[in-house]
Parts: sequence; structure tokens; C-alpha cells
Amino acid sequence: MGDYVSSVTLKNTQHINDLVGLCAQFGVEKAVVCPGSRCAPLLIGLGKHSDIETISVTDERSAGFIALGLAQQSDRPVVLVCTSGTAAQNFAPAVTEAYYQHVSLIVLTADRPAEWIDQWDGQTIHQNNLYEPHVKRSFIYDEGNIEVGEESLTLALDGARGPVHLNIPIREPFYPDSFEEIRFNAKAQSAQRKNKSKIE
Repeated sequence: MGDYVSSVTLKNTQHINDLVGLCAQFGVEKAVVCPGSRCAPLLIGLGKHSDIETISVTDERSAGFIALGLAQQSDRPVVLVCTSGTAAQNFAPAVTEAYYQHVSLIVLTADRPAEWIDQWDGQTIHQNNLYEPHVKRSFIYDEGNIEVGEESLTLALDGARGPVHLNIPIREPFYPDSFEEIRFNAKAQSAQRKNKSKIE
């Protein structure tokens, strides 16, 4: 049973690990993360990547402004992560500020699968386009749309910088049997970093 659960977890989350690897390729060095269950694969992937420092902040509103400040100070993109539901709404003030200050925030919100929406399930809200119009663009990132990972990061750094939002539906199980199984060497690892000159 353990091997089965672990293999299903890896299948459910490999695209997330690929996104983490892609963030590192685009110059992300810091990620501000808020604890949660649905976002566990994001937290695990970011925590395991040797080139990304994770900073855990319990309060989502505070986390948003900490990420904003880190991005302003470093002039590099910073990842901001939270779990599903109303937690994501607490990022809105910082995302709005990042939009008008032209700061590259990569906002990753975990979400329930689409079929759970409007089914009276707790902490399940409409998260797609949650921060419109105060982001450069919103994306749904899942196994069928992995190409938007590179597109979103390019957009965050292209021209007038600004925040981008990737809403990520995640299915259970969330936790692999062994963290040693996590790999960042799938499709995202072969992507060419197009914005190197913009962030160095």
C-alpha cells in the first residue's frame, strides 16, 4: 500500500516539482510559504530545492508583504505560497501593491480539484483570476497545462515587471513515503532560461 500511495503522490506532484525547478532557473532564491495541507507538495518541493530558501510565515497577509519587501530589496522574483480557500484572499493587498510598484511576485495558490467547487466543501472557493485586475496575468497550472509555468515566469520578468498568479489544483495524496524520491529533472529542467540578463 505504501508503494502505491507514494507512486500516486509522485504522479500527482511531479509537475509541481518541475515548477519549483523552473522557478530556480528563472532566478528565484527565496520563497515565502504559509503552512497548510493542500499546499504541502509545494512546500515540500520548495523546501527540498537546494537553491531556494524557504521562509515560513503563518499569517498570509503578513507573508504577502514580507515577500514583496524581499523582492524589492533583492530585485529578484520571490515566490509566495498558500493553501486553498480564503487563505489566498489574504494575499490581495500585497499583490495589488506589487502590481503598482512593478515587483515580480510569483503567487502560487493551492486549490481543490475543479469538480469540488460549489459543492459545499469547506474552504473551497473560486480561486481562478482571484487577483484580477491587479496581476499581469492569472494561470491554471496542472498536469495538462505545464507550459504555462515558463510562460508565467517570463511574463513576470518581461517589460514592466509585476505579479503573476498560478492557481494549482492538487489532488490527494499529498505526501510521498520518502522525500528522497523528489526530483526536479523533468520537463522544466530542460527549459532554457530566457530572462537571465533581466535579473542579473
